[in-house]
Amino acid sequence: MIDVALETSTRRPSVAARRGERLVERNLDRDGAHASDLLPALDELLDELDARATDSTRLVVGIGPGSYTGLRVGVATAQGLARGQGAPLIGVPSGEALAFAECDQGEAIVQLLDARAQELYFASYRRRADDVLVLTAPRVVTPDELAALLPPDVRILGDATCADAAQLAEEARARLTTDRVPRAGALLQLGCARLAAGAPVGAPETVLPLYLRPFAAKLRKR
Repeated sequence: MIDVALETSTRRPSVAARRGERLVERNLDRDGAHASDLLPALDELLDELDARATDSTRLVVGIGPGSYTGLRVGVATAQGLARGQGAPLIGVPSGEALAFAECDQGEAIVQLLDARAQELYFASYRRRADDVLVLTAPRVVTPDELAALLPPDVRILGDATCADAAQLAEEARARLTTDRVPRAGALLQLGCARLAAGAPVGAPETVLPLYLRPFAAKLRKR
């Protein structure tokens, strides 16, 4: 059995694969194109496991929120692999994989990302023994709305610009860590645990990025 996970919601994407008890993970070049790097990186991991992509039996993909382009590429790639192999595909919000990796059992965290245009992506989670409890589902908030939602004394995991974008007070900034991102290895473990527990699996095309708001295209002036 080969399990594969793709996590492309940030500028530090990663892929992971597992055969039996052996799990391998690889970072992609954060400045490289997800589309050109994703499958070659996966092939390298499968070579390490003496396996092929056609051996994959379970697929997990991070669905965000995060980078629109990264999510689009990651989900489309996972859908293509699932269709080609007839393998089950499950989508997992990327913040849940982050909480699964970074929290002790019973611990809660906040995920906070700069969504640009004076808005933030906000969610909160609590780690369970083998899963993650969603306390506040991912949503778009303004800095004023965030002030009422942000729980006290809870660690905040965010990106490099979220503190200024959210206008965080010094007390909240002291709880903020900006060097942790969702990882494909944790995503793989969480997604496969849910599949083993009987999580429903639909057609690959039902797994979609968690965009939270419409894409705002900029029109070029003529």
